[in-house]
Order: sequence, then structure tokens, then C-alpha cells
Amino acid sequence: MSLRIPIRCMSSSRPPLASIIPKKKTLNRLLFDADSRLAYRKIMPVLSSVYSHLDEPSKIQLPSYTQHEDLMALRSILQNLRSVTNSINKNLVDLENELVEQAAELGNSDAIAMLAFEAVSLKDTLKEDYEYANELIRQLTESKHPLVFKLAGDFAFSKNYHEQAAQYWLQFLELEDKTILASHVYLNLGVYFYHYFKPRPDLTKAKLCLEKAVKYGELDTHIVKAHYYLGQLYSITDPVLSRYHLEVSASRGLQESFPSLGFLELNVFDNVPKALEWFKLGVEANSDISCLVGQFDAHFRARKHTLAMNVLSNLESLKVKLDKVLRNGLNNVPDAYKEIAKSNHLLLSTFFETRKDQIRQLSN
Repeated sequence: MSLRIPIRCMSSSRPPLASIIPKKKTLNRLLFDADSRLAYRKIMPVLSSVYSHLDEPSKIQLPSYTQHEDLMALRSILQNLRSVTNSINKNLVDLENELVEQAAELGNSDAIAMLAFEAVSLKDTLKEDYEYANELIRQLTESKHPLVFKLAGDFAFSKNYHEQAAQYWLQFLELEDKTILASHVYLNLGVYFYHYFKPRPDLTKAKLCLEKAVKYGELDTHIVKAHYYLGQLYSITDPVLSRYHLEVSASRGLQESFPSLGFLELNVFDNVPKALEWFKLGVEANSDISCLVGQFDAHFRARKHTLAMNVLSNLESLKVKLDKVLRNGLNNVPDAYKEIAKSNHLLLSTFFETRKDQIRQLSN
């Protein structure tokens, strides 16, 4: 029985392989950094065979020297490349997925675990495939294959079983605790202790997990988030260290870092010009309302009242629009934006309540 997930979109006119993967020099370096068993000249026939038959996988004929570890290493390289470049290429994603499929057919336990959890998470999985996937997960669990515990934790967390997720992640770390994948699990646990631990957050454990994430990880999207959370945790006790972590995450494009850095520069280091730089980035990146609030505070402190009034006018306009949205109800607002609308409305209401004196001074 196959666990192949029928999610691929048929495409009769895919672009050439060379147009979606790195140039030879770059790919050679990535292969070297990943300690790949195969060099470029042997990797390309593998990629070509898989990519040429993405829409007809049964026709894929891998070179005889191919091992399942090679396929998973390639998949990891391509996935990391997409993550670093923040790119979404459907053909590259299809190639990554097929590399996992082929690795599973060659017996790779990581690939089997990934496909099994994908099968149980999809609503339209056939009953027999669902049962087969669960049986594979059971077998991998009994053999204590590390990835199955990480994926079980991710799956439980996606269903809001946060405590159960943490238990699975801790089981993973008992088996594998000093790898890049372990760094991702440390991040997950750090976020769990920071946001979801009951009855109240355990910030000491959160900090410990996040520091281990940074220690064992590479500067990928997971570790960027670890730096961001460490920046939040150190904002009171060690502002200089907080600024370091937030600047790391901001330098990698994590937009949540911009307002935090702005207010840190403004309220702790009293550096208005630097604060305004961060607030400007946040406003330009995604019209961040907290960065607009920061711009108001910074301009007011610098006694640039005309600029402060301009920002205030924008905030008043946004408040009027959100007041109208909430009066009419959120039924017509897409689900993805409902929480954003409510949190932005609360932020604006708090702004106008707590800045009454400043607004009054500007009006006089």
C-alpha cells in the first residue's frame, strides 16, 4: 500500500530544472556545507530524473548509486534555500515533496514518518491509508525513531493539545538533543513555556530552551524567532542583550522585531533617531500600528509637533475605520483578519486613552 499523497498539481509545461535550483557554484557549496555524500556531477542526474517525471512518478528511474539519505539531504538543502530566500516556487516544492516520496520508497524512516503524519492530518485521506499511516507511526514510535516524536508534537500542537505536544517534544530531546532539528524543537518548547504553559508562563524554562535553540541551530527562520523571543525576555533585565537578539531577528526580516526595537531605543536608550528608523521600517513593511504609535511618541518627545500631528491624523483615521468594522460585526471579515482587527482596535483604543495629555497639548 502506498502513502503517496495526491496533492500535486499536474503541469505539462514546467520550467527547466536549471531555472529553479541554484547555480553550479552555489549548489556545490551547499552540498559541501551539508556534508553531502554525492558531489554535483552525481546529484544532477538524480534531480533531473525526479524533476522530469514529477507528474508521472512511476517513470522515475534513480541512478543505481542513489541512497535514501541522499534524497533527504537534497530535500533539506532545497527547503533551507527557500526558507532563507523567502521564496515560494510551486515546482521546487513539488520537487522537494517527490524527493521525500522516493526516499520513503527506499526505506528512509524520516520520510516515512513525514508522509504518515501528512496522511493522518489530511481530511480526505482514505480510511485504509489512514489506518496504514497510523500503523507506521506506531511502529516508528515503538522503535523510538526520533522524528516521529517531533512530528507527533507538531501535530498535537496544531490541534491545540499544547501540553501533550510538549511531552512529545521532550521525548524527542531524550533521543536527539544537539542537532539542528533539536534546535527547532527547543524553539517550540520555548514558545510553549512562554505562551501556553499553565497556570502561568514559565519564563525561566522558556529562556533556557530558546538559548539552546540558538546554541544548536543555524540562522534559519526558527532561530530568528528564538532570537526574537530572547529579545522580549531580556527587555527588562538586560536591555543591551535584548537589543542584540532583536537586531539579529530584525536583520533577517522578522517584522515583529521592528516595534520592539523602536520602543527599546526610545524608552530605554533614549535614542529618538534610531527609534524612528525602526518604526519607519515597521510602517513601510506592513503598516504596523504599534510602529505608528511609536512614531507619534518619538516625534512628540523630539518636540516635532507637526510630524506628531500627521501621525495622529493617520491613527484617528484608522480608529474611525476599525470602529465602523466592529460596529457592523466581524461576519464579513475573513477569519485570518478577525483577530488582527480586534487586536488593532484594542491597541488604538489604548493609545487614545493613554495619550490624552499629549494629544491635548498638540491641539492647543
